[in-house]
Amino acid sequence: MFRRTNPQLSLFEPKTIFPLILPADDWSYVYREKVYPLIDEDKFRHLYHEIDGAPNKSIKSQISILIFMNKERLTWREAEFQFQRRIDWMNATYTAFGEANIDHTTLFKLFQKLEDDEACYQLFKELTTAFIVECAVSTSRQRVDSFFMHGWLAKLSRYGLFKETNRVFLQNLRKQKPGLFNKIKDELSRNYIEDGFDLTEKDKDKASRKIQEMAQDSYLLKSAFENHHQVKHYKSFQTLVQVFDQQCRVKEGTEAITEKVEIREKPEGEKIISSPHNTDAEYTRKRNQTVVGQRGFLTETCAPENKVQFITDTNLGKATHADTKELLAIEDRLEESEMKPDELYGDAGFVNGKSILEAANKGIKLEGPSSGRSQSIEKFSEEDRPLDIADFEVKIEDESKELIVVSCPNFQEPLDQGRSKKTGKVVVHFDRNTCEQCQLKDRCPVKIGKRTSTLTVSEEQHAGAARHHQYMGDAEYRKRCAIRSGAESLVNEVANGHGARKSRHKNEKGSRLQLLLAALACNVKRYINYKVECVQNQGKIVGVMV
Repeated sequence: MFRRTNPQLSLFEPKTIFPLILPADDWSYVYREKVYPLIDEDKFRHLYHEIDGAPNKSIKSQISILIFMNKERLTWREAEFQFQRRIDWMNATYTAFGEANIDHTTLFKLFQKLEDDEACYQLFKELTTAFIVECAVSTSRQRVDSFFMHGWLAKLSRYGLFKETNRVFLQNLRKQKPGLFNKIKDELSRNYIEDGFDLTEKDKDKASRKIQEMAQDSYLLKSAFENHHQVKHYKSFQTLVQVFDQQCRVKEGTEAITEKVEIREKPEGEKIISSPHNTDAEYTRKRNQTVVGQRGFLTETCAPENKVQFITDTNLGKATHADTKELLAIEDRLEESEMKPDELYGDAGFVNGKSILEAANKGIKLEGPSSGRSQSIEKFSEEDRPLDIADFEVKIEDESKELIVVSCPNFQEPLDQGRSKKTGKVVVHFDRNTCEQCQLKDRCPVKIGKRTSTLTVSEEQHAGAARHHQYMGDAEYRKRCAIRSGAESLVNEVANGHGARKSRHKNEKGSRLQLLLAALACNVKRYINYKVECVQNQGKIVGVMV
């Protein structure tokens, strides 16, 4: 049952009973006076029944503890333990002695409710907006970066994947349908339930044969229960079927299972499962780094005149989710929350011709090096470097924003140009004989045909090439874009300092909420430290929330 926090202060608060138990300048006073009142409990009302059930614990206190947890990287049990013993936590949440009794299961149940709800994200936006307004922070210039949040289980080998997937399903089957389990267990190549929890095969010569046997067991289980009206709906069975289809294929025209099941050379499918326990975590590679998990995105203010910077947006996506694809959603969320920047700085992962034009349509200048091109200034300065569309003289129509090629790098004007109905790109024709005699023909992107020379280009290609020339050829612009590098310290602060580097949860929505709370905790910490610094500048010494 929903119940608001009682506004009546208790005589048994630490501040009342022991006025000097905390310094008058402790961080908890800033939190209780500035942050705690901003938590609107009515935004969480819909998570509880209006009449039935036991009254909920104070939502203000529970949300505060979730923030403290992510500030100090605590577990659920550690948070319960700390709340009962930390005077600063009690003081920050107006909690009286003897009433700090919120257990870890209550906190976790609230977390689970928030996984499927927007209430926590709305709180993040409201608190961040309030901090930005009070601290007079400019949002005109912001920077964005991404990082990998590792899944809570490492990527399993094929041996471990088949063994654990079969074990998880059989364990569930034994619990739900013991009769069916007893019928099927003797047909399998091994006892998955009673064997030790060993997901590796020490004898490499036996590994291949055992993988084949376990794949056959998966096919046997799949065939036995795929039409069962209840078992086929078990999540563990659906995972087993998905793993089998990704890792194996069934030969037609054969009856013996030993001949029917064939292990694929490489798994196939859009979303390759790496572990039956964490099916949302995806495997990806970045240079020499291998990751099973998700990709987190963080955006923060970075105007030089700001005395403190705040995180304005955060989100979590698939590990394989490209930075450029997320950028448009980031811009939409910033615009919706009325924190849209005039300039947004990103690295080459976020910046290309398409994202530059999309940002411009929203009134945002996307700054940074263009992706997909050599970032070597020395190579760009070479006289024999390949030419691109930015070496041509072009103009952009003011109203239509369409590209018109005026001349080639050797000052040849085009014969004609028009837009292809099939590709939507601009097709430009030049005189073939002139191109054949041109000294730049080996470096030029114009293709010399039998009758004419053709250049095919789009506005996006031109925007990306023009940005590459600007970044490579303008030292002042590179210096201005260097402000983006501060996002690296932001990622380090949130990922490592607030525990968002590794997910604690088995699904993506839980990991997303974990990242959101880490970002919220980071903003609260920055706000409190800023207020502390303001008081210090007035000649007082205040405890900092570290």
